[in-house]
Amino acid sequence: MFYSLNAGDWNSVFAVPSSVVDNYIKLASGNSLKLLLYLLRHGGEKIPGEKLAEELGFTEMGELEDAALFWVQRGIIRYNGADLNVLSPSAPTMDESSATVEKPAVKNVELPKPVKVSAGEIASRIQDNEEIKFLFNEAQRLYGRMLRQSEEQLLISLTDHYGLSGAVSAMLMGFCFKNGQTAPSYISAVAKNWAEEEITSVELANAKIRALEKQNAIEERLRRAMGMKSRMTSKMRNFIDKWTNEWGFGEEMIMLAYEKTVNQINEWKPEYANKILESWNAEGLRTPEAVEKSETAYRQSMSKKQSAESSGKSSFNVDSVMSELKNRYKNGT
Repeated sequence: MFYSLNAGDWNSVFAVPSSVVDNYIKLASGNSLKLLLYLLRHGGEKIPGEKLAEELGFTEMGELEDAALFWVQRGIIRYNGADLNVLSPSAPTMDESSATVEKPAVKNVELPKPVKVSAGEIASRIQDNEEIKFLFNEAQRLYGRMLRQSEEQLLISLTDHYGLSGAVSAMLMGFCFKNGQTAPSYISAVAKNWAEEEITSVELANAKIRALEKQNAIEERLRRAMGMKSRMTSKMRNFIDKWTNEWGFGEEMIMLAYEKTVNQINEWKPEYANKILESWNAEGLRTPEAVEKSETAYRQSMSKKQSAESSGKSSFNVDSVMSELKNRYKNGT
């Protein structure tokens, strides 16, 4: 006599990484989860984007890309040409240190090409100009060695081409090196941005650096909270720029908006967090304590409203009040 398990559909199964459930079940959208399950079911296959969209019922422009981006940023899915593949647990991902800072967005303004300066002229300017001398000494300290000819040309371009003073140029170099961004292309991009914003004094440079460091700290904390291994998208960076520089929110309030978003709609959507922060900004709420006080007052007012409408019935429905509070943020009221 033989015994066997009547497994039915369980005769054909596939594995789902534990980290997906442990870390991302609340953050991932329904479309992102659908995509991952489909790719796991077809492990090892290269699936064109057109077929994936058709199989998953994605009909809107960019719907598949948005679903995939969540996993790409976390090193779980990768693009292979036009195909998508699930990475194995041991597959390499983007280095953490290179993912925290992105080249700044700059306006599309054409500047004349930098003019190459002779070594003799550079030496003369270092000798005759204390600001240039300070800039070169500071750069040499940052590099930890004698400067190469290309690096000397870069420093001169900061003052001659972008019009920054020696002191502001030194501050710019210090900021870039502090963030591990030492490539000439990156430094030039920052200089172009500062020139266009007319950051011409030490005071303005200090304010700019403080704003950038605040934004970078928030980006890093959000990136880690969301388990992202890649840098933020431009769209997300624009949201953070608005929250920090336009509305003046700090890290604590932005992380609170992040937590409320995930708890209220069971996934991370920056648009929803933006509505929350927009509502707080309109109300002048700047601390978690002020938010809690405002929400408590709102719940109490909703309770009184329901009590008046219930005509003697149950005066407080928690689910209904929480739904109203959720709608308040969703609609920006």
